[in-house]
Amino acid sequence: MTLLSQHNIAYAEVTDTQEILAGNIVLDNTDASEIVISNTDTEAIPTEELTTASHTKPVRWQSGKLPYQSEVQAAAEVTQLEPALIHAVIATESGYNPRAVSRKGAFGLMQVMPATAKTMTTVPVRQWSVTQQILWGSRYLKRMVDMFEGDVMLALAAYNAGPAAVKAHQHNIPPFAETRQYVPRVLEYYQSFKARSPQVNH
Repeated sequence: MTLLSQHNIAYAEVTDTQEILAGNIVLDNTDASEIVISNTDTEAIPTEELTTASHTKPVRWQSGKLPYQSEVQAAAEVTQLEPALIHAVIATESGYNPRAVSRKGAFGLMQVMPATAKTMTTVPVRQWSVTQQILWGSRYLKRMVDMFEGDVMLALAAYNAGPAAVKAHQHNIPPFAETRQYVPRVLEYYQSFKARSPQVNH
């Protein structure tokens, strides 16, 4: 609650066996070795090579064995972001589905919009490899963190709603339902990954 109080956002209630997160995400605590990701409002592009989650099936993995861990670590070293934060954005944005596409056209693990992609590289976002999706998404996230002077909540709000929206609301989280759910959702994952999977942070 403390993390978000200054921006008037609160965490969801926690039960004895589950953490019920914003947006109906559930982290199952009945098995301490597992983290369950059940959120993504994106749709999967059909592909025979797809082995990660679609929007209809939760992803389960054992603690310390997160998908794309080496790629996230490499991006974290380049951007100086915490790996757990990058993982949290990926989990929230796509549920670790590298072929996810949102209704608005955002693509990939970190759901980068085509217009945003053009500010970083001439390669169309849909042609990015998994490594590029994580690297360029992390670079954009780092851009938001720097723009808002290290305020992670505002950086996440800007990542979701755009930096102009955050600035237009006097450097507060915009009063958009999606953004008000998104920020605590990412932070819940972030805290859970740090607490459950210390290997992620190395």
